Amino acid sequence: MAQILIADDHAVVRMAVRMLLENAGHQVVGEADCGVDVIGLVRNLKPQLIILDIDLPKLDGFAVLQRLCDAEDAPKVLVFSGMAADQYAVRCSRAGASGFVSKDDDLDGLLTAVKIILAGYTLFPTIQLSQSTSSVPTHSSVEQDAIKHLSSREITVLRHLARGQRVRDIAKTLLLSEKTISTYKSRLITKLQVSNLAELIEIAKRNSII
Repeated sequence: MAQILIADDHAVVRMAVRMLLENAGHQVVGEADCGVDVIGLVRNLKPQLIILDIDLPKLDGFAVLQRLCDAEDAPKVLVFSGMAADQYAVRCSRAGASGFVSKDDDLDGLLTAVKIILAGYTLFPTIQLSQSTSSVPTHSSVEQDAIKHLSSREITVLRHLARGQRVRDIAKTLLLSEKTISTYKSRLITKLQVSNLAELIEIAKRNSII
């Protein structure tokens, strides 16, 4: 059985996951409700596996993944997220995670994923994308392609903007300056070829970036 760290900003989720893991014989060595605490706990507790929510305050899950993967003897990471798998699973894989499980799935699926990852395998959902018979790019496909080329940090900022958060609040959550967040906002408007924040939010909603 493994030593596992749970990182989620919802206490009820952490409790449910803890009970699931302990009933299966695993040891939960710690819990974190923000990204900054994850880094410190990993350094001190050295868990074998982290069950990580992407939508964490202070340091989001992508930033946590980057820092962990840069370290020696990094633990395996299983992302357990309510975010849309078709937008986030591939990004998590590229960032260094070993698996992605949706919070919309049955909790037994999380336990199965833990077993698979501890056995040395990876587990990501297979996203079925409909193929257009036309060779002419549609508005939707152009939009999706632009989103695909956004960085993980840009996606994170877009998600917060789509939730109606102000620049100062996003800066505080992500531990960045307001100027930096404003720069990301301007960059998103340019990359997604929109003219204002309202259109930016509509794109995020259409593509399940919430």
